[in-house]
Amino acid sequence: MSTPDSPHSPSPTAENPGPNAHLGLIFSALILTMLMASLGQTVLATALPTIVGELDGVQHMAWVITAFILASTIMMPVYGKLGDMFGRKPLFLVAIVLFVIGSGAGGAAQSMGELVAARVVQGLGGGGLMILSQATIADVVPARERGRYMGVMGGVFASPLWPGRCWAAG
Repeated sequence: MSTPDSPHSPSPTAENPGPNAHLGLIFSALILTMLMASLGQTVLATALPTIVGELDGVQHMAWVITAFILASTIMMPVYGKLGDMFGRKPLFLVAIVLFVIGSGAGGAAQSMGELVAARVVQGLGGGGLMILSQATIADVVPARERGRYMGVMGGVFASPLWPGRCWAAG
């Protein structure tokens, strides 16, 4: 098996642009999916008091957040192993679909039970979004540059919180 740095790697040509020709596009797509997962958590945290008040479910409020975190945490190693076995792209698409279905179901929820169930589905997808994004970067970025890319990806989780802190202070 040849690696990007080995002498047996094919040289980039017009027909074969090389392994990192689309790195910017791949990285942008991964950043957007990480942002989607991050916003799914932070936006709900802001709106949760209003949602709980409308659905009359103060006693189940903690489960709305816990359901997502628990489901995503359980699924991360599962996605990692399945990604190694079957490839990352099909699982990444499944994770996006699950996340979007869970988000839509959460938006349409008429009770706290429905909202918690939707957050579980959203978490099943969210775990895949997070771990498969990082694994994909590990696949396409050379080890020397990987820390920089992972740092930017980690910064995505801080960015949705930052404007809220600025607005609250002002």
